[in-house]
Amino acid sequence: RTILNSFIMGKSQMQLFWRLSITIFLAVCEGYGQTYHGNPNPFVSAVTGKAFVVSKQNPDLPTQKLDQNNSIVYQAPYSLVTSKESFLEIKHQSFDQPYTMRMGQSTGVEFRENSKFYIFQGSLLLAGLGEMSWSLESNVSKVELTGSGTLIAEVIPVGFKILVLEGSFSTLTSVDDEPMESGDLVLLTGEKGKPSQKIKIELPLLLSTSRLINHFPDPLITQSRLISAAQVQVLRMKSKYNAFIGGVSEDRQLRIWKVPSEQKADK
Repeated sequence: RTILNSFIMGKSQMQLFWRLSITIFLAVCEGYGQTYHGNPNPFVSAVTGKAFVVSKQNPDLPTQKLDQNNSIVYQAPYSLVTSKESFLEIKHQSFDQPYTMRMGQSTGVEFRENSKFYIFQGSLLLAGLGEMSWSLESNVSKVELTGSGTLIAEVIPVGFKILVLEGSFSTLTSVDDEPMESGDLVLLTGEKGKPSQKIKIELPLLLSTSRLINHFPDPLITQSRLISAAQVQVLRMKSKYNAFIGGVSEDRQLRIWKVPSEQKADK
């Protein structure tokens, strides 16, 4: 009877052990799933030259040099800094709103929350596939942008210079402000980021010359949309040109002036 009781007690303890083990295993898996699907740490997907991260929450922590595939483990707020002739790409793999941020040379950015930045100086590129809201702040201006696409933001003495590469963005300054579309260059000035008149920029030239676009080993997550936006702009410009050349009426003839040679001009 004693042996039987010992056997029963041992079996009960073994069942209790396995139940506890399964409970702990499921809890760990659930915690991992929440961490992975919630907000995993951003990481360095590309770096050229020297780039650093500085904790603003704990100033006693030393400045950390960033290398390829480093995770940003500091809690916000923290600052990202690039040196001269240095470039940095950070990928935020948030489950809901993944996006890529690229920093140009001699740029300083304070990361405050998932899409809120204080830019000390320099320029950055933001690219996302989904609808997002961006908050950009400097020592003279603060702007709120909402939309989807790719943009470049640069700090200027009076505020920000915003260049939309593809997609559409709206400012939250006024409901009357027109959206900024692909190829639009807008100055957002003053404390509330009042938008200026839009200027069209030639996208094919920009895509081939901007180092924030082509100075990195891997294409942006919005690369195909960038190419499409440039192609659409070229087709629109071509159609406008053809309409202008072919639509001149007889009473408003197109005149071509011949520039005289230097010898005739001297006379």
